[in-house]
Amino acid sequence: MPGAFRPAQSTIPASSWLMLNLLHARTFLAVLSERGFRAAARDLKLSPSTVVEHIRQLEEDLAAPLLVRRHGVVEPTSQGAAFVPLARAMLETAERSRAMIARPSLHVAASSNIGIYLLQSMLRAFQAGDPLAVDLWVGPNHDVAERLTNGSADVALMEWWSDRPGFTQYSWRREPLVVIVAPDHPWARRGAIEASELASQALLGGEPGTGTNTVLRKQFGHFADQLTAVRGLGSTEAVKRAVRAGRGISLVIEAAVTDEVRAGQLVVLPLSGIELAKDLKVISPSGLPEAAPASRFIAHVLKESRQPLTRRDGQAPDIIVSCETSD
Repeated sequence: MPGAFRPAQSTIPASSWLMLNLLHARTFLAVLSERGFRAAARDLKLSPSTVVEHIRQLEEDLAAPLLVRRHGVVEPTSQGAAFVPLARAMLETAERSRAMIARPSLHVAASSNIGIYLLQSMLRAFQAGDPLAVDLWVGPNHDVAERLTNGSADVALMEWWSDRPGFTQYSWRREPLVVIVAPDHPWARRGAIEASELASQALLGGEPGTGTNTVLRKQFGHFADQLTAVRGLGSTEAVKRAVRAGRGISLVIEAAVTDEVRAGQLVVLPLSGIELAKDLKVISPSGLPEAAPASRFIAHVLKESRQPLTRRDGQAPDIIVSCETSD
């Protein structure tokens, strides 16, 4: 059993990256986890000499020493410590690949408003005709974008998308923004309100950086600075509760208040002569085959929305107004 591992050459031939072996990476992590070769061999049900040979081949492939023995315990060198998260990522990717091939599934990430108020019925209808396992993650827009770009999601539904190479986006729905007030609010019996009247009320949500604020600035220009935003509510559900309690008014997507309007808990008012809306996006990696789960799901979303197909590829950026919610 070696006590220290010999330094390897400092330059890594390009071809050596193709030689990295998942089994060797697993052995490397086991040696570190068990803090020794014999313990790792027992855990992996391999001979100690095989474990040593795996590490030797891995060091040769990476052209760097990865492990060293100190005080009877095996520890990583600086190069070995740097390789640890990469080795884990290799094994996780391999496991995900095996699972995906063995049982195809679809990983969907959606921004909060879409995931809560618009997506559930679409997923039910999709799975009724395509019995595919669907893993849904719902969260803030920027986290949805990160999950799509790092491969944790196959497809994303968002209120904005900053063009990135390697991805294709479709505009699948134009969702109106409406003013909501409590049933006992002075505006509740009116048919519509003027945009200028918004400045006289506390506007719950819509703080800088949100999609609502972006839409208001695009439509109203400097008048948006005159609006009094009450910040910190954090989600559309919190905003709706605050409006019902009489703390102010708000602008939300129409789909978010269907139940409350039907139950008489909130009143929806349009703005006179002005259309406020968010263009919702569905995004996936470019170049997917039509039979891919993400492609089948996108086709279903576009068919359900009955919207004209508007496609933008990441390789050919267009100007897009970003509309992000605070939740």
